[in-house]
Amino acid sequence: MQENLAIVNNLPNPIMELPLVSVSIITYNHNKFIRQALDSVLAQAVDFRYEIIVGDDFSKDGTQDILREYQEKHPDKIQLILHPRDYDCVPGRVNNITNLYACRGKYVAMLDGDDSWISTDKLQKQVDFLEKNKEYALVFSDTIFKYQDGKEVKFSETQTHLSNGNLDFTQKDIIQKGFIQTSSILFRNHLIGEFPDWFWKVYHADYAIQLLASRYGRIRYFPEIFSLRNFYQESFSAPQTQTLEKRKLFYDQYKLFEMEFPDYLKYRYFTVGKGYFNLAFDSFGTMKFFTYISTSVKYTLMYFLTPYASGKAKIGALKHIIFSSFVDRSSS
Repeated sequence: MQENLAIVNNLPNPIMELPLVSVSIITYNHNKFIRQALDSVLAQAVDFRYEIIVGDDFSKDGTQDILREYQEKHPDKIQLILHPRDYDCVPGRVNNITNLYACRGKYVAMLDGDDSWISTDKLQKQVDFLEKNKEYALVFSDTIFKYQDGKEVKFSETQTHLSNGNLDFTQKDIIQKGFIQTSSILFRNHLIGEFPDWFWKVYHADYAIQLLASRYGRIRYFPEIFSLRNFYQESFSAPQTQTLEKRKLFYDQYKLFEMEFPDYLKYRYFTVGKGYFNLAFDSFGTMKFFTYISTSVKYTLMYFLTPYASGKAKIGALKHIIFSSFVDRSSS
């Protein structure tokens, strides 16, 4: 923690005037996408001052050279945090936290370095709404998913939460199901304060930020498409990059969320049970197998005992947790 604060406190900080909005961009080996991300922010048509805080997690593909190029062209807007080494913690966590601590604006917009904004009035519309509606803590929009084969999918079409006309949500809604795309959000800064210890251990920090910020107000959805998310083989969330250790971090985080947000797990017993079953399957022949299989049994039983799922759903879940696990592996 002290090292991260030192990084922030020792920034050259050429941007003297306080901005209304801080744009937090996290990047790692994004040389194919970072120009598009930065250009999409610089293209924003706004009537307020904003800063761009870019945290690079020790990229090795030339991303840092591109960042320095942009910083030289836009020293009044772009602040760089170029981490000098890899850290012994959850991938990207130090980068994420130091970036957020460096944000000085009243509002924070988040953008992954391999995503971009496709609307030049994204920031203006979201800021205008929060300025006029103090009871809201966070806003987000619809997003386009773009795949390597060129296929594009409108995110809202895959989410019943977003396709039924509802625009207002609360923390309870995102506890039940995560459906907010990181690169589309804007939230009020300084609501969270010091990040709790468990934040350092969660796999999905962006989702954790949504949970923490939504404690302090409502959430508004903009059905307009403001952002684009790229899916490709090397991305952090791509199936090809999901090692056994990454997957364990992913399922362990559910227990961390439960400690902070009561009733969180009751909506995810099946997900956690199946996840640990898969971990056990892949760890067969090791001592970890017994830990994973006992955890799987625990949460699967809790799912079948919960009143929040119908009998039909539970029968389908039982078939799925066993059948799909073997089918997925036999076909891979």
